[in-house]
Amino acid sequence: MREGCRVVYGHMPLPEFLALVQQASDHEVLHADTARMLEATAVIGLPGALARLRRRETPAAVERVRARLGRAALRLDPDALRWLAAGEHGPACLALFLLLTGVRPHRYRGTPRDFPRDGGAFRRCRLLIEQVPSLRQALAVLAERVSEPGVAEWAALAQSWDDICAHMDHEAPDWRCGAIEASGTTAVLACFRELEAA
Repeated sequence: MREGCRVVYGHMPLPEFLALVQQASDHEVLHADTARMLEATAVIGLPGALARLRRRETPAAVERVRARLGRAALRLDPDALRWLAAGEHGPACLALFLLLTGVRPHRYRGTPRDFPRDGGAFRRCRLLIEQVPSLRQALAVLAERVSEPGVAEWAALAQSWDDICAHMDHEAPDWRCGAIEASGTTAVLACFRELEAA
């Protein structure tokens, strides 16, 4: 137990893992981003305990990211390193990070085709831009790359970023708080996928 959270390292047979999950209260959550941050197999805890654990462990996680990136870490500001260490990740926001910084996140093997397909994925992309303000300028540069093969849908998304954010704010005003249901935002994102297919 750390900060009231159960942290599992290494291999855990499925029956033992299921037993661990069944022991959790209805208010506890299995938090993949915290597990990634701690380089653990699983982390289960109450939201408040998870937040405390994340705050306490972020500095060490940032140093692990810095060491893993080596010289590439020199191209990133502290906010970017913190996001890599402790931010919410998914394929789309990792692809966006790579497009905006030129630095490939550890364990990310995706491509720019990892475009946000729904409101939840776009939410994580928004969190990236919000938590790493220096990337806002790079987003404007991305918006100009419309003729670059494989990047057109991202460029179009970057051009429409503020409008999509405004739509999402209206549709899901509490989007920062966690998973959202944003069918309108998902529908808007589908238009960009059609652009890439054209």
